[in-house]
Amino acid sequence: MQITQRLNNNVVMVEGESGQPMIVMGKGVGYKAYPGNLINESLIERKFILKNEPKSEIDKVSTLISEIPMQYISLSDTIIKIAEKELHTEFGLTMLISLTDHIYSAVERKKKNMSIVSPLHWDIKQLYPLEYAIGEKAVAVINEAENVGLDETESTAIAMHFISSGSNYDSIQQAMNVTKIISEIISIIQYHFQIKIDQNSINFSRLVSHLQYFLIRQVKGIKMMDMSEEMIRIVLDQYQSSFQCAEKIISYLNKIHNVKPPLEEEVYLTMHIERVRQVEM
Repeated sequence: MQITQRLNNNVVMVEGESGQPMIVMGKGVGYKAYPGNLINESLIERKFILKNEPKSEIDKVSTLISEIPMQYISLSDTIIKIAEKELHTEFGLTMLISLTDHIYSAVERKKKNMSIVSPLHWDIKQLYPLEYAIGEKAVAVINEAENVGLDETESTAIAMHFISSGSNYDSIQQAMNVTKIISEIISIIQYHFQIKIDQNSINFSRLVSHLQYFLIRQVKGIKMMDMSEEMIRIVLDQYQSSFQCAEKIISYLNKIHNVKPPLEEEVYLTMHIERVRQVEM
């Protein structure tokens, strides 16, 4: 791989074997490395293919490494590797940039005794236990590396980076908005049936996952597959109580969030509610 731009001693831009521009990182990978040189591949620790707008991504990386100490980029990379292992996925350069910026800001705020309250802390902890656990591990890594004492709620903020990246959200704010609505919908279900849903159950996880994509479809105007009239009739006849609960949810979404899903979505929601209801009652 040939170097096309040196950003600092630890970060360079290269041209991959297929001609694709890439950012590579590693301790000393950019030391005395100049455009046109072949990179010492044994020093590479991370590779990021620049897919969409290489110049824009290069500018973001350049800004990042000029404004934030390299140690925070390394910290972020360590945490991302933990998340990739736990979530069985890979995150790109965008995650590295956003998480590094967040970690640096969180540590700086802590040093100044400034705190930000997360209003969705308990919702996220309950709805996304895996991502929250990653957030907890991240806080422990940061606290040890930087000798700080980040608050427990910082686990939530870090978890949101992985939640928003993994569920087709357009932004962390959109993910937070959807999380708040999911929590409210679950409250409606529990109140309707006078039950307490086991949040460690597989059915609860399936319900949360369905509600995520259900709400994303409404936000983005994505139409789900058609459902036969016979299928609709069977669900409405057999799951009347769950359908009544679904109607309450649709009414709430329409009144509070100006969202009016089609009947097919309401029927599909009914089926998920029924699955949880059968287990908990």
